[in-house]
Amino acid sequence: MSLEVPGQLWKKATSTIGLVVVRHDDGANVMSAEWSYFVNKDPLYAAVVLSPRAQSRELLPVSGEFSLTLCSEEQAELADFAGSFSLADIDKTGSELIEFGAPEATGTPWVDGGLVALECVLRDTVPFPVHTMFVGEVVATHLPENDRRPLVKHGPMHTLGERLQRTAVAAAAQILPDGTLRVAATGPAVRGGDLWQVSLLSADGARVDLGEHPSADYGDFLIDLPLPEDLPPLAGARIKVECDGAKPGFARLLRRETTS
Repeated sequence: MSLEVPGQLWKKATSTIGLVVVRHDDGANVMSAEWSYFVNKDPLYAAVVLSPRAQSRELLPVSGEFSLTLCSEEQAELADFAGSFSLADIDKTGSELIEFGAPEATGTPWVDGGLVALECVLRDTVPFPVHTMFVGEVVATHLPENDRRPLVKHGPMHTLGERLQRTAVAAAAQILPDGTLRVAATGPAVRGGDLWQVSLLSADGARVDLGEHPSADYGDFLIDLPLPEDLPPLAGARIKVECDGAKPGFARLLRRETTS
């Protein structure tokens, strides 16, 4: 372990590459923004984080709006190009890889060909020691007719592989101040009956069946159970949670202290 923070540690993060468009007196600038995110659901807010080298960082507060296209995997060449040159170098909008869509709620065009294009009105600016975050409220969206796969930045650019199939249950358990056992678990989509089997495993290997119970509203599991009176000692005990078609999950038995 080291107390020094490696200079390139931020490349461990993963994000969908964004194409940011900002208007200026002579037209519009297109740049790539590796750090592009949704930061609020309702109302929907999106944020882009720009470095001091980005000329759009000076243009955006003046414009008061921007568009953000989340790139599809077909836009790797465009993302690389738009991130390699500044507006001070050349007007990048002359590239035939850039096709603009007409704005509907703002005056800023958006780049076609991505997963989604967002028209945003600037709502907040957050300065950091080096970079600056610009937060915009999404006031219009433009979706393609067919779904596209994202262009992902994780150091180099990547495409997504196959969807990960979950195979095991993850669980936690604790005894509440009133002595009730609370169990929470998630797992893969349940095949067959929508039931979760809960058991208590004592330190000496004894098993106490705590019954089968249905899922919560969104398919996960959260329940409070009364503990039987004739339980073995709970020191070192574990909880086992099972659902059909998945490896069981295990949890250390914690105790929640009373809080004032």
